[in-house]
Amino acid sequence: MKKRFFFALICFTHFLIFAQEGEIVLPEVTTYIPAAVEQKIIVTAEEIEKSHYEDLCEVLEKCGIQILSYGPYGLDSKPGIRGFTDETVRVVIDGVCVNNAQYGTFDFSSINLASVEQIEIVRGGFTEGVEDEGAVGGVIYISTKKSDLEDFLNTSTALKTYFNKDTPVDSVFQNADFSLRSGENSFLRGSGSINFAENGYFYKTNNQIIKAGGGALQENAEENNSVKVQENAQVFDGSGNASFIHYFGSGNYFLFDDLFYGGTKHTPGPVNSTNPGIQQDYNNKFSFELWNPSAAELFNLKNNVSWLCNNRLYKDKAGAENSEHYVNTIKYSGTADFTSLAGGRLQQLVGLSGDFTNLDSTNDGKHIQFSGVLKETTKFAVGAGWSFSVPLAVKFCVNDDKLNFAFVPKLGAAWEIGYFKIFADAYRMVQFPNMDDLFWEGGGFRGNPDLKPEKGWGADLGFSFNGVKAGPNSFRGGVTVFSNYYEEKIRWVGGTTKNLSSAFYLGVDFSAGADFFNRLLTLDVNGEYLYNRLLDKSDKLTYGNRIMWTPDFVCSAAIGLNLEFAKFTLTGSYTSYRYTDNLNIYLLKPYFLLDFAAETAALGNRFTPFVKLSNILNQQYQAVEGYSMPGISLTAGGKIRF
Repeated sequence: MKKRFFFALICFTHFLIFAQEGEIVLPEVTTYIPAAVEQKIIVTAEEIEKSHYEDLCEVLEKCGIQILSYGPYGLDSKPGIRGFTDETVRVVIDGVCVNNAQYGTFDFSSINLASVEQIEIVRGGFTEGVEDEGAVGGVIYISTKKSDLEDFLNTSTALKTYFNKDTPVDSVFQNADFSLRSGENSFLRGSGSINFAENGYFYKTNNQIIKAGGGALQENAEENNSVKVQENAQVFDGSGNASFIHYFGSGNYFLFDDLFYGGTKHTPGPVNSTNPGIQQDYNNKFSFELWNPSAAELFNLKNNVSWLCNNRLYKDKAGAENSEHYVNTIKYSGTADFTSLAGGRLQQLVGLSGDFTNLDSTNDGKHIQFSGVLKETTKFAVGAGWSFSVPLAVKFCVNDDKLNFAFVPKLGAAWEIGYFKIFADAYRMVQFPNMDDLFWEGGGFRGNPDLKPEKGWGADLGFSFNGVKAGPNSFRGGVTVFSNYYEEKIRWVGGTTKNLSSAFYLGVDFSAGADFFNRLLTLDVNGEYLYNRLLDKSDKLTYGNRIMWTPDFVCSAAIGLNLEFAKFTLTGSYTSYRYTDNLNIYLLKPYFLLDFAAETAALGNRFTPFVKLSNILNQQYQAVEGYSMPGISLTAGGKIRF
């Protein structure tokens, strides 16, 4: 009891010291470090709003990222970056890693895009940020909106149709976003959404699978050409975000923030499934954050304490499977940024995070997990445009009496001259098994508590250019060649999990963009080419084969026309062939999705109507074998600002 009181007293004293309203003089920041080695795709709130994306995965898909989708709006979707998926792609919201400790993944339908200020996508395992460590495929950083000097209330309503005469209005989306200045230095910001989707779209029973080598499948031609309406795919969900921020001194602030999501989802399963289920998800992230940009006039200091709650309830139509999963995590994360050392030629970032997770699951049982990361990134300039980055991390995870520990070193270098930059990096990758991998029991499957961490090495080499001007036009772009070797990959084999797979990856990321006539016309292209091979010599049937679900090419392009009276956006995304298993016998057909969005200027400075056509070409496709995806749809609505 005395220890708890002493700890609380220290925290309270720290808060009082920095909460004083006295004048704080910010230190002058000088830096000669010319460039970051870490390469990012950045999506702003303005870009999200004018394209009228439905959810976060749609944003990622339009950035040249592969999306594994198990259905339309509200159903499970997850990104694949450089051939890696699930928990190897980390999600960090406002400096807090929010991947679910049970599955290792993140529910991408749970973020209300109206609350998002900016999204940053980092491909690969080289990350300079110190908020967390564990990236293999990449990191998605999400910053939410905090404050606005102006009081306002925005609402938007959208109606969606799949041109099904039985349900002419298929989906309804209602959003609200507000900002309120509650004091001279205090701001209240919030957003919320409530949505219903019948998801009764048309699809062909053709399963979109062909034989490798050009062979044809023996299918019932009459059945293969029939058209059906999707059933048992209804989604009713809602989300909310509320934050209170108070500034004191010179840029210091404290923040209370809550992100909530709740949804009931009818999960149809594969197109041939006769036993759909109902899934209920309830997610919550409540945080307290304290930010001091001039602690001791030496460094920026951020402290965050969060409670993460992920609850999932599931039952199928036949009543054969009913399960409940409750995951609660208390997380602390702190970062310090020494911004101007050695005359501006050295920058030191330090991060510390610690998690305590309690799991109560029908299939996993009751377990606790302790995990933590200590990470530092040293960046220094050596002159002539050269800079180096040395991120180092130590991470651990304790599940019951099982300890996993890893040291994760990285090294990067960049040379920047004018608009151009050349960079290279090498890094270690380590991914601990999630709690499902260790403890799952059900459906004839059983987890393995003796699993070892997945591990590997990676390297990048690339160049980029930014801000190249030619009159009223500007250009940007880059190409990165990457390579990874990954081993001890966890797979479900023979009814349990084992460290089996090893694989080699070689690929190219590319991006290009241009703004013409002072952003009257914009163009953005992003994509990835990937070559990979399985290297499990113990499995002669799969050795040398391509990894299932990984396309060799994904690409996206977006063209924007920004007129005074209206904005138009045309986006296209392409995903090439994917093998349906590691035997490389069958392939899913490639698909190309074309979308168009338009909105007028605000009428009377208050009302903005918009329309969006999705999958204009009415592609009949599957992102994952057996799960049909929507054809053409039209969404129309409007935004009102009060």
